[in-house]
Amino acid sequence: MRKLFIVLLGVAFSLPVCAGNNATAVLNTGRDGTPSAPYNLYVEPGTHSCTVSWEDDENSAWNLRYRLYSEEPAEPVLLHSLTGSAYTGSYADITLPAPWGGTNLRGGQGIIYFKNKSTGYATDGNLTYTIPEGYSNDVFTLMIKSGTAYGSGNFTVSTPQTAAVGHNFSGGETFYWLVTASSGEKITVTSTDANYSPDIALIAVYSGDATDMGLRAHEWTNVNNLDKTEYTIEGLEIETDYEVQVQAIGDNGILSDWTRPDVFTTLDEEPFVPVVHILGEINDQAWSPFVGTKMEYDAEQELYTATVYVEAERTFGFTTEIDDNEDMGGWNYIEPYRFGPVSNGDFWLQDEYLGQHLALTFDNYGAIKVLSTGEYNVTVSLEQNYIIIGKVAPEPPAYLRGDVDDDGDVDIDDVTRLIDVVLGKDVTYNAAAADCNTETGDGSVDIDDVTALINRVLTGSWD
Repeated sequence: MRKLFIVLLGVAFSLPVCAGNNATAVLNTGRDGTPSAPYNLYVEPGTHSCTVSWEDDENSAWNLRYRLYSEEPAEPVLLHSLTGSAYTGSYADITLPAPWGGTNLRGGQGIIYFKNKSTGYATDGNLTYTIPEGYSNDVFTLMIKSGTAYGSGNFTVSTPQTAAVGHNFSGGETFYWLVTASSGEKITVTSTDANYSPDIALIAVYSGDATDMGLRAHEWTNVNNLDKTEYTIEGLEIETDYEVQVQAIGDNGILSDWTRPDVFTTLDEEPFVPVVHILGEINDQAWSPFVGTKMEYDAEQELYTATVYVEAERTFGFTTEIDDNEDMGGWNYIEPYRFGPVSNGDFWLQDEYLGQHLALTFDNYGAIKVLSTGEYNVTVSLEQNYIIIGKVAPEPPAYLRGDVDDDGDVDIDDVTRLIDVVLGKDVTYNAAAADCNTETGDGSVDIDDVTALINRVLTGSWD
């Protein structure tokens, strides 16, 4: 059997219906059933990638293609193309959109082919292309790329002005014919194979001689059947010009024209961002440049920040990985930084230094010690070589000291409620606020708390 309902797909390519020099949309040509092309194509370039977005109010699937951009002359110009990837599912009779045409045409499984009369048709099949307006005895190039599964066999190409020339394809092969024709005349593709033509993965017509296209232009990379109006292209070269186009896939499987090419340039390599760790005796972190608390980097401020819990007299320091640098001996990291003024041994961070800019140096490393246990905010600038360490203020208590009845005020009602609590009566009260002879209540309530609260109500002070 010549055709199977499940076969390996042919290689899917797409080439533009028309070309241009900017990113505005190519408008619907008005052919019956042909969807409008996407519009407002926009490219956001990165270093090794770019994000392409577009708008389309009518369609829900799209093809995208991109390639290296070349400023070589536009000739030859691609006029129209057909890609087999537009035809999916089982093989079925198809009618190609103008200016394409033909008889006994079939599509499916990612290819196009036609049948000859030995399969039961009255005549042999063919595929045609009608030359657009504005040409008179001009040279055109017809290109066919055959499918991989059933791509072997003969194709013969002719026009009223060019005698038929055949070529015997192998699967996945690309071949070019040069023909002469005028507006309204047809380029006709036939096959001498007994039953079926070879599979067509891609067919295109150029004005001019495109037989050296493989040498003259870069090949497109195709991304088919996208279901979102945004796509990120990966694996690009830095500081390189590329062009990209998008086309819509209509509900009927017919393809729109391609948008005009959007040419963009990828960015230079992003600057290397070192990774800074806080490490040392805090949280039992090892003295290694690759472990510890990783500091968050703010690219806009060029600052590293972290909050760490430090116990008094426990030492800590910093390391960072740096890029290979021949001038610095090719190090891949710097041993722990020394922060603060020059000192012998460890540097004690006195209270007067908290919140101050302290000089950052690479040499004479000394670990930092703090005077009191608690959480500390740490800010490091590798650009300007400074560090700021500030102690995090404790959270204010979630209650009002002495507000035993929890009504938002401290008054005689709270004294009454507290006496009831001390006497063991079953009343509701705020236990932390009732332990009011200390600044931070632990819930232990006794007569000393009553005395302190009475003094607060009478004098307005806890002293």
